[in-house]
Amino acid sequence: MEEIIEIIKMHREKYPLAKPQDYIKLIYQNEFGAEHAIDNEEESLANLMREVYETKGNEEELFVPIGNHLVRLNIHVAIKQYSVEDINGWFVRSAKAHTGSMANFLRKIKTFEKMYEEGIFNFSKEELKEYLSYYRSKAYPAVHHSDLYRKEYEPHYRVIQNNSWK
Repeated sequence: MEEIIEIIKMHREKYPLAKPQDYIKLIYQNEFGAEHAIDNEEESLANLMREVYETKGNEEELFVPIGNHLVRLNIHVAIKQYSVEDINGWFVRSAKAHTGSMANFLRKIKTFEKMYEEGIFNFSKEELKEYLSYYRSKAYPAVHHSDLYRKEYEPHYRVIQNNSWK
């Protein structure tokens, strides 16, 4: 659990306006990778191409570690060095290769809840409790970033294994 603590702290510093939903997304991706995001490789490529050409990103780093041998690859930096086909290939292969467990995921959520007691987050205890209650009632699905996170940080990335592009 030490790794997830460090990853959460790093993301808290980098994204101070993140909401409970954003940390759950981070923990979900840390445990399960992007396995929920791939239905069809061609559709994935089309989505990536549309995202590259219709959006702008404000990140400068090629990738942001999310732990468990995974990174969020910033597509707007990566596209300057790699083709969309390469990026999509890494994404698809990573999604197929990485698996997680619900038991580990739930332990990581408990760790996150305990971290709240340290007073290091910019949201209230009620906000955390409300979101986690709602999330549990939905049976722990994959989630999107919060509206605030999307507005402030404009995330455009693909989750890949941290050695897939080497």
